[in-house]
Amino acid sequence: MDRDVYLLLTSRIMRSVSAGVLAVVVGLYYVNELHLTLFEVGVLFGVGAFLTPLLTLILGFYSDKYGRKRILLITLSFLPISVLILLLTSNFFLLLLSSALGGFGIAGGLVGGGVGATVAPMQTALLTEKIPPEERTKVFSIFTTISSYAGAGGALLSHLPSYRTIFIMALIISGISTLSVIPLRESFKPRVKKVPTSSGDKDVIKKFTITGVLNGVSQGLIVPFIPIIFSKTYGLSQSTIGDIVSIGGVVSATLMLSTPSLTKRLGFVRLIILTRSISAVLVLLFPFLSLWYLASIDYIVFTPLRVLSLPAQQALMMNLIGEGRRATVSGANQAGRLIPSAFSTSLSGYLMRAVSIAMPFEIAFLATLINSFLYYSFFRSVDKLANGSVTIAEG
Repeated sequence: MDRDVYLLLTSRIMRSVSAGVLAVVVGLYYVNELHLTLFEVGVLFGVGAFLTPLLTLILGFYSDKYGRKRILLITLSFLPISVLILLLTSNFFLLLLSSALGGFGIAGGLVGGGVGATVAPMQTALLTEKIPPEERTKVFSIFTTISSYAGAGGALLSHLPSYRTIFIMALIISGISTLSVIPLRESFKPRVKKVPTSSGDKDVIKKFTITGVLNGVSQGLIVPFIPIIFSKTYGLSQSTIGDIVSIGGVVSATLMLSTPSLTKRLGFVRLIILTRSISAVLVLLFPFLSLWYLASIDYIVFTPLRVLSLPAQQALMMNLIGEGRRATVSGANQAGRLIPSAFSTSLSGYLMRAVSIAMPFEIAFLATLINSFLYYSFFRSVDKLANGSVTIAEG
């Protein structure tokens, strides 16, 4: 791997460490320190998660138009700014801004899209231009694995003695993530003239957006509230919750090393259907387990199964799309997943308060099964593109 790949990896590691601890403590900070209700937490997570994918969609498009490194630097600065707001104020409207910039509450937690948020389209497109098609699933797996380990390590920072100390650490680390991409060299040259999007690219955008919608709904309903459920339902301490989330991240990262070989053996479609169907059943069981250690084991198992196929999905998407549209399509996929997750997160806070804790998990179960069926319908004929054994022309 060349120097620029290592710079991107360094930035992603630092961001993942910061995002890892924030994924554990932000919801607990809202409830325990600011004494917000679950409905108010749902509003904060939901509004923030709604604005984040809109920014992702817009910035992904403009990065293809004006340059990916430039937009990446801007978006990387969002996380330290959001943490600074948490340090300086408890004003509800400024907390909404903090949630939007930081991507707090977005589906995915400390692995996958949750860590990437607004920076994912630029990171993915810049990384894609540095590696050949046949290596992309492998490199995406390595990146996601290492960043998941980093996120798991970040979750352990929840042991620090105060929210203020945690937020200061997150501010410093996320600042390093921003600074580390300054020396990056960008090879891609934006087109001066607008080129119409091909019908093939439009079809890919449509399919990944539709599957992203259901994936976003299912994750948005449950992921942001899991630390709160561990605290309020099972009575676990913040440090114990951090340990459980960290273990989930480590298991996810370790299993993701097997994604390239599993993709070649099973194919992308069978891999995603198998892993997500099992995870859907485990998600359904989660709120009905009466013992904290059973709920912890359930979480630690379903978390990696939800993200195991992510590197293959990224490689498939990048291999299906021409070079000039990669950040745009990645942004559209993120938005397609995260905008519905924003609505479902807001709804989940209401359902947990007004109906039952279990209701969002039951809806997430159904959404995940439907999503798996759509992956089969849309992508069963293009499995080989996920591992680079077949490619499309660059352009």
